[in-house]
Amino acid sequence: MGDLILVFLITGFVTTMFAAILLTIYKRKIAINERVETYFGGTAIKNDESFQEKQKSELKQIFDQYWEKGTEALNKKVSKEDRKRLDSLLRDAGYPLKSAIDFRLFQILLSAGMGLAIFLFIFPSAENKTLAWVMVATMVLLGFRLPIFYLGKKKTARIKAINKAMPDYFDTVNLLLEAGMGLDLALKEVSYNIKGPLADEFLMTLEDMKLGKSRREAFYELRRRVPSHSFQSIITSLIQADQLGIGMAKVLGNLTLRVREQRRESAREQAMKAPVKMLFPMVFFIFPSLFIVILGPLVITLVTKGLGG
Repeated sequence: MGDLILVFLITGFVTTMFAAILLTIYKRKIAINERVETYFGGTAIKNDESFQEKQKSELKQIFDQYWEKGTEALNKKVSKEDRKRLDSLLRDAGYPLKSAIDFRLFQILLSAGMGLAIFLFIFPSAENKTLAWVMVATMVLLGFRLPIFYLGKKKTARIKAINKAMPDYFDTVNLLLEAGMGLDLALKEVSYNIKGPLADEFLMTLEDMKLGKSRREAFYELRRRVPSHSFQSIITSLIQADQLGIGMAKVLGNLTLRVREQRRESAREQAMKAPVKMLFPMVFFIFPSLFIVILGPLVITLVTKGLGG
């Protein structure tokens, strides 16, 4: 304890002395900056901030330039099948990156960076070089696969957000339809006021309709973009209602009730799964501890004194 207190005192003393030395060295510069700020209204600080922003923009331009060169070089090597598969994964995840080529380049850079880090920090001091090479290869493979796992997580979170937002979203659209507003305008108003992936998808659908697609084609594209079964069934019902000329307000009211029932059933299903999910932690973590606490004294008594004790 005394050694720890001594370490803290020495650290505090060294830090104080270092701060005092820096204050002594830059005392004149600090005074000049304070005077400039007082008389010129912070012009020096603004100039410094503008200089930092200029440096950041220059670095961003350099990064974008090399990134474009990398995508151009990689564009010729990625096959159409891989590009189509990556586009599908990016679409389901909400396009965290612009294109499949950008995603592939990010995979390669992350894989090379993780492998290089392990090679530089662990390989020189490793006694078993074979094991070190295995670690490097493992990190390279892991760096290449991590973005795929990230897209899977983004897809799951996006589907959950869409399913959660559907009842309130379609309830609001239904109210606007009953008030006399058209379907396209109601979707536009609700999408501008309710933020989230569901609103973004409908805004993209409305933009497709502005560019010349029919409502049926835009809704088919929307259904293809969102990998949620409940949402796809709702869009299919809307497409059929639009083709048959059924009132959208009545259809949306029934669909909203169905969505709420599906969410209620899903909650019940998750509640029924809870005991099964709790079984493994109880068997491997809770029960052994209980057995040790309850049977431990008995085992110690039997070992030390035997059955006759």
